[in-house]
Amino acid sequence: MSRRDSRDSGALVYGGVPRAHLMPPEVALQKKERGRRRGLITAVIAVLALTIAGVVGSFLVAANAEAQLAEERRTTEQLLAAQLEFTEVTLVRGQLGSITDVRGQLATVEVLWRESLQPYLSVLSADEVVDSLTFMSNSPAEPAIGVTGPLRSPRVATVTMVVLTTELPTPQTWYREWELIETFADASIDSITLLQRGYETRVTINLNELALSQRFGEEEVTE
Repeated sequence: MSRRDSRDSGALVYGGVPRAHLMPPEVALQKKERGRRRGLITAVIAVLALTIAGVVGSFLVAANAEAQLAEERRTTEQLLAAQLEFTEVTLVRGQLGSITDVRGQLATVEVLWRESLQPYLSVLSADEVVDSLTFMSNSPAEPAIGVTGPLRSPRVATVTMVVLTTELPTPQTWYREWELIETFADASIDSITLLQRGYETRVTINLNELALSQRFGEEEVTE
C-alpha cells in the first residue's frame, strides 16, 4: 500500500522525518572548549574568592588580637600606675615612721650624729644622693651593740645609709676615704640594686667611741 492509499484509507503511518547533520565537527569542538573554559574560569574565580576571604579573615583576626593586646597593655599600665601611687604612699608612711624612730633615738642616745655623720656624707658627690638614714646606738652605760669578735672593731653606733645614683656606684672609694675619719670603726657594702632610674646602694657604717658626746666624762680613778 502506498502512502497516498494509506492516507486515503485513514491509517496512521509511523516513521521519522529524515534529517541531515550539516554542522562541521570543528564547531562542536569549539562549543565544548568554550564550556570547558567557562568551567576553568569559574573555578579560578572561586579559588581567588576563597583566597581573598582567607586573607581578609586573617587580617581581621590579627587586628582583633592587636586590639586585645593593646587593651591588655593599657590595663597593665593603669595597674602599674596605681601600684606606683600606692608605693609612694607606702614610702611616705615608711619615711614618716623612720623619722619618728630617728627622733626617738636621737633623744635617748649619746652619739653626736650630726657632727659624726658630716664627714661621711661629704665624701659623696653631688650625683650621689642619700635617700634614707637609719641610726642605732647604745648609751655608754649599755653593752656594745652588734656581734663582737676578733675581726670586728669596737663600735658604739651603727648607721645604715641608702644612696641613689644614676650610674653604677663605686662604694669601695667611699670606704677608702671613710677609713681616714677618726670616728670610723668599720663598714660593709650590703647591696647594690638596679632600679628603673638608677642604682640603690645600701651600706652600713659602724662608729667607734669617738662619736660619743662624752657627756658623762671619763671615769674617775680612785686610789
